[in-house]
Amino acid sequence: MQQQPNNKNSQDLAGKTAVVTGGNVGLGFQSTLELAQRGARVVIACRSAEKGEAAMARVRQQVSSASLEVLPLDLTERDSIHRFAQSFTAKHQRLDILLSNAGVVNLKELERTKEGWEMHMATNHLGHFLLTGLLFETLVATPDARVVTVSSGAYKAAKMNFDDLHWEKRPYARVGSYAESKLANLLFMFALQRRFDAAGSSTKSMSAHPGLAATERQQSIGIGGWLSRMMARPVEFGARPQMMAATDTSLPACSFLGPRFGIWGNPSPIKLSGLAVDEGVQEKLWAVSEELTGFQYPQTEKAA
Repeated sequence: MQQQPNNKNSQDLAGKTAVVTGGNVGLGFQSTLELAQRGARVVIACRSAEKGEAAMARVRQQVSSASLEVLPLDLTERDSIHRFAQSFTAKHQRLDILLSNAGVVNLKELERTKEGWEMHMATNHLGHFLLTGLLFETLVATPDARVVTVSSGAYKAAKMNFDDLHWEKRPYARVGSYAESKLANLLFMFALQRRFDAAGSSTKSMSAHPGLAATERQQSIGIGGWLSRMMARPVEFGARPQMMAATDTSLPACSFLGPRFGIWGNPSPIKLSGLAVDEGVQEKLWAVSEELTGFQYPQTEKAA
């Protein structure tokens, strides 16, 4: 018998603004719905404005008073990320929750962006790195804001191959490239918190993973799809760790939330280990990410 999701709205989010990348489908849509139910104004950030509008209509079928908008965002294109940030900051003076949810999983063939970046690293890490940087000053200026970077337990199987970050020398490995991007998410979480601390901000950098959730992407990828169809929890459960990371005010910075038993269980803090907690690796990835994206975060005394 499956557990029932906890639908208790533990925090009123009225007056708060959230951005959900990939907020039109899967875990992102579920998060958009729950944030709207709690009263937040939610910006659905996705590549297709048409699909974003359809998602917005679906939310309003359940939450007639939902405050929503759609802004186009393609995390694989630097120009698109800059346009999104410019549009957002022109409309909004605060950003309480940046839920970096969008991602690609175990792509069968090696794919690259027009920048030449491998698609997992581009979408899951570099795009969100640039987006967060462009919104950094708004986040810092918003009391008790949150940045939640969605990662995966797959990080444990990864190493950061800085001399071949985009799989130009190695034979492409779908699981390996995905795992590296998920390790990058956690390295980023820690390094980002140091920038918030150095800026004297109350903003917290967090991370979460859904376990095995029955998303459209997971159900469409080979063995992972078979496992999802047989074992995965509904999306309502998969979204719980990232929602907890985004809204539970009792959690310390750099908390990593996931199902208690890896795939199943209530969301709980998970102790990170290995390369994920290596400050030297965290800072090396940060420097490489600034170089690749062509964007340098605002300098603070401690982070400079």
